[in-house]
Amino acid sequence: MQHASSAMKKKKETIVFLLSAEQWLGVLLLILIAGSVFLLLHRFQPKVVEPVVVTTDSMRTTFAVYQAQQDSLRKAKWKKQYACDTIAICMQQFDPNKADSSTLVHLGLKPWQASNMLKYRAKGGRYRKTEDLKRLYGMTDSMYLALLPYVVIDTLAIDRWRDSVRMAADSVPRYVSHKRDTILNLRTADTTELKMIKGIGSYRAKQIIRYREQLGGFVSVEQLREVKALQPLLKDSLSTDYLLSHFFIDSVRVVPLKVNSMHVERLQRHPYLSFEQARAIYELRRKKIRLKHLDQLRTLDCLTEQDIQRLRPYLSFEQKQKP
Repeated sequence: MQHASSAMKKKKETIVFLLSAEQWLGVLLLILIAGSVFLLLHRFQPKVVEPVVVTTDSMRTTFAVYQAQQDSLRKAKWKKQYACDTIAICMQQFDPNKADSSTLVHLGLKPWQASNMLKYRAKGGRYRKTEDLKRLYGMTDSMYLALLPYVVIDTLAIDRWRDSVRMAADSVPRYVSHKRDTILNLRTADTTELKMIKGIGSYRAKQIIRYREQLGGFVSVEQLREVKALQPLLKDSLSTDYLLSHFFIDSVRVVPLKVNSMHVERLQRHPYLSFEQARAIYELRRKKIRLKHLDQLRTLDCLTEQDIQRLRPYLSFEQKQKP
């Protein structure tokens, strides 16, 4: 290690002393000359003299006139862009249920506030007491206190208006018809006819039609018990008998389920068949090749006798016709 360090020191000494004494003297002279030139240039650098502007009274007057012209142009542009009419405030007694828009604006309300008040009245709203004005959008406390001494509400007119609205509501029939003798054919009735029955609105009428399409057609009035939307109307036997008494079925016409040709997906869409039952019928058809009668379905454990009886009107055992 000592030998290596001594070798490194000798190498540095040889690098330093590669220059002779005359060469080192020349380097120092160059450094001194460069420093002197830098100092001289910095000392004798010419100074920038800023021009002195002499203003006279005429120049000041001209500038003031020009500035006034520019201000007037800016004001004219601002008024054109943000045009508004100056309205003199005129405090007077007013009825918020009868005052027109110009009266409300002259009382200090903004035009959009007056418009909102008129829209509220047009929709049937009324100001029954002065505190109701606080609900007007943009109505501040100071504005409300300023208007409070001038508010006069005609309570008799409010009572007459309330009675007229109540009489108009009572005159409108809640149902088109709910007579006992209204009887509809459940197989062909549309939504308009179904809504003639008390308790059946648009939603329930649509649900009845939808369930009829899923079944392929009603075969009994009792099937209305299976419509979930009608469950609230079937609370007891009296209400059930009342609802069912409005319907009859003239003939049994259904869209049959062709068990020998339909796939599992089509079979399980029927409300009386689950996926497991539709799959079992499909597998039985594959084993038997062809299903000919209802008794063959009794061999399936997933189908009860009640299920079979419900499916009886909808099953068709016709063989798929070959092209």
